[in-house]
Amino acid sequence: MVGMSARPENYFPADYRSARGAFLKACAAAGLRSVARVHPTAKARDGKPLFLDTATVGAHEAESALLLISGTHGVEGYFGSGVQTGLLREGLARRVPKTAKVVLLHALNPYGFSWDRRVDDDNADVNRNFIDHANPPVNKGYETLADAIAPKDISPETLRAANARLRAYSQTHGAVALQEAISKGQYAFPDGLYFGGRRRSWSAAMLHDVFREELTWVKKLIVIDFHTGLGAHGEGEMISEDLPGSAPYLRAKSLWGARVKSSEAGESVSVPLTGTIDKAFARWMKDRDLTFAALEMGTVATREVFLALRKDNWLHRIAGAAHSATESIRREIRGAFYPDTQDWKRKAWTAAYEAVGAALAALG
Repeated sequence: MVGMSARPENYFPADYRSARGAFLKACAAAGLRSVARVHPTAKARDGKPLFLDTATVGAHEAESALLLISGTHGVEGYFGSGVQTGLLREGLARRVPKTAKVVLLHALNPYGFSWDRRVDDDNADVNRNFIDHANPPVNKGYETLADAIAPKDISPETLRAANARLRAYSQTHGAVALQEAISKGQYAFPDGLYFGGRRRSWSAAMLHDVFREELTWVKKLIVIDFHTGLGAHGEGEMISEDLPGSAPYLRAKSLWGARVKSSEAGESVSVPLTGTIDKAFARWMKDRDLTFAALEMGTVATREVFLALRKDNWLHRIAGAAHSATESIRREIRGAFYPDTQDWKRKAWTAAYEAVGAALAALG
């Protein structure tokens, strides 16, 4: 890659619409054609259509590729979108090896990005959605704690009682068990948190569509999915769902070194999850060379992230978006996943820049 910008914070957007505009402008400036997939039903906060956009650098028939995904969790899209636009502005199109290609997927969950929500318009977590919906996984821990995890009232008294139940569960079963109960993914409570959906989401369908059009024949694929919200403020981790010692894990380690942590082995800030994009690509790329990692940038304390998610869920599933607290809750969840500071943006950009640079070198 060319030298890093002295002002990388300028790459990060103010909202979904400006993010999309900057991404498309950067594509055009780099001489790249973009493909827009319009959401058939959901609308943006400004009332206008929502789009999942892709752009490809390199030969269509290339057998090795790098896929960069932003906005899987909507409000986390500020990070990934800023990175994608910044990479294009800094000459990504000139740096892709001639035998390879790079696919940039902008705003996998445009609804969540536009509305500053982590979920899509059906309250589905896109990164828990890749399952057999006729036979969904069971999360007994969530079932036990459902009304404490996602209270139908967010008064201080209700939250105190709910938190007491969660602490008691943690004391009995352990902190990891509580984290799994909350965030592993659940399929029985459509109005709850980390709901994986009752059907395949539009975003999941479009991701598979992009795979079929751009990556079906690829023999070597590296995927970086940009995320925020877990870990210490400004620290980046490459989360792998592969076990230490496995070929994909070793490939990830060779690329990204100490940043790589296995969620399956208990190394990571994330617990094992169900229905993830990583697992979907493992099926789609069966018997081929896949290296997948979620680049997770820490933001604020876990309790602040969790509280913001609970408030957002209450607002949209119980109170209604016309509630007087709408704007304050929207700002709170945005801040939980996107610290709008120069320092955080520079750390996030550096982590992403280095991760993408290592992936490009491996394609050469």
